[in-house]
Amino acid sequence: MCTRLSYPGDRKGAKLTAEELESIASSFDESLLSPLCGLSPASASLPWLSSAVDVLTIAHSVLKSLIYELKRDGSDSLLSWYLDNSLKVLDVCNCMSSKIERLCLRHLDLRIVMKLLSSEGNPSEEEIHQARDLLADSEGEGGGAIEERLRDLAVSIEMLALREVVSPVDRVVCHAVQAVNFLTAFVVGVISSALRSSSGAVICLRIPEEFPWGDFVRAIESTIIVESRGGKERDRKMRVLKELDDVEAHGRHVLEVIDQVVASGGGREIVGRLREAAVGLEKATEALLEGLYQLRDEMKKLLLTVRRIRKEMADDFRASL
Repeated sequence: MCTRLSYPGDRKGAKLTAEELESIASSFDESLLSPLCGLSPASASLPWLSSAVDVLTIAHSVLKSLIYELKRDGSDSLLSWYLDNSLKVLDVCNCMSSKIERLCLRHLDLRIVMKLLSSEGNPSEEEIHQARDLLADSEGEGGGAIEERLRDLAVSIEMLALREVVSPVDRVVCHAVQAVNFLTAFVVGVISSALRSSSGAVICLRIPEEFPWGDFVRAIESTIIVESRGGKERDRKMRVLKELDDVEAHGRHVLEVIDQVVASGGGREIVGRLREAAVGLEKATEALLEGLYQLRDEMKKLLLTVRRIRKEMADDFRASL
């Protein structure tokens, strides 16, 4: 996808008119709406989450194009705003990447143990205990670290909205930086909740009406977010991630059969049942890992894109001092 925005030609130093700035801002919003439309229909699955991260990568590239197109008519704050806010974006994405990597390693260990249990012959007592320990520890991680960083990013969005902006050009860039940060916080928040478990609460971000793509994001939320009222509060939770739910269901079955093996002393029929259960969990884990690897690669691509943009802008900002 081309990330260059429509710009009214070579103006040879002339300032952009209000109409031209409005056209550029509208072009930017449309450039975000187009890839967001590609996320329809939304689904609680790892391929969908990977596609959502790809949209973020596009959004940051489009934002860079906007800033460089308007830099000639704006101030140095155009670069500094992105540098300040993208630091929090990097923090969020780094934390998310680490979580995905840990999940990959944990489920890779689980797949290896299941392969041992599904092989011919009776599994050793050590292998059975190892499988039990891994299954007991296979619940999704808590989201404390991610949520803390997402709250920091949300605060930075609010502070940017409160900033007094005088220049019309600066207002357009401020609007664009807010938009990309909103999308980043939304997508990473959904991923964090999805990888945790079905009980993971989703951070609520109110998208201002000024963003024309807000209705589309809300439509995505209505598909993948479950709302329920508990007491006076309305809970917002991520739907069960398809691949993770499959692994957890097979994992519970393996634990049940392991208990039967221990209770029976390892009878041939029970061991055969354990072997079949282990094969089912191994296949489900392979499907989960395939999706996690794809999500990990998309997150790495997003990180590299933001780092590259930050380096280019930091170099330009230092050159302007």
